[in-house]
Amino acid sequence: MRRLAEKNQGGCSSPIGGGDPTLTLVAGHTAEIAAWVADHIPHVTDFGPCEAIGILTGNRLIAGVVYHDYQPMFGTIQLSMAAISPMWARQETIAGLLQYPFLQLGVYKVFTATPIDNIMALRVNTHIGLKQEAVLNSMFGKGRHGVIMRMLEPDFNRLYASKING
Repeated sequence: MRRLAEKNQGGCSSPIGGGDPTLTLVAGHTAEIAAWVADHIPHVTDFGPCEAIGILTGNRLIAGVVYHDYQPMFGTIQLSMAAISPMWARQETIAGLLQYPFLQLGVYKVFTATPIDNIMALRVNTHIGLKQEAVLNSMFGKGRHGVIMRMLEPDFNRLYASKING
């Protein structure tokens, strides 16, 4: 998973949104972004080895995605996301965030694990194009089930390929 970090050692940002510079993707600051995301997800304390991309408006971090539990042998990676504004969830932004796992790492599947009672996060996952794959009993403690949602490479290509190159 080092390719993103090595490419952006000093940090890198890229305006998105069809020339609208109000949103910017920022890479190369994994530790800071991952800590921010963890602070906004009650059941997370540490992601372990990971990469992260933040979404800025101006100089304010409004959302972040952490890519962790990368399994190159199986072509999978887990995503954890947090946001303080829904403004980040534009199609161009989502396409930019999903380029890293699908195009750079070459995974076949990204997935999330979300507490079943976090309705807002489950709605965001659905908006992004993830599909429910399973419900795991007591994944987040006794009686608190987890919903596994996923996107496969063909879904990414169908939903976002046209957003990447124009």
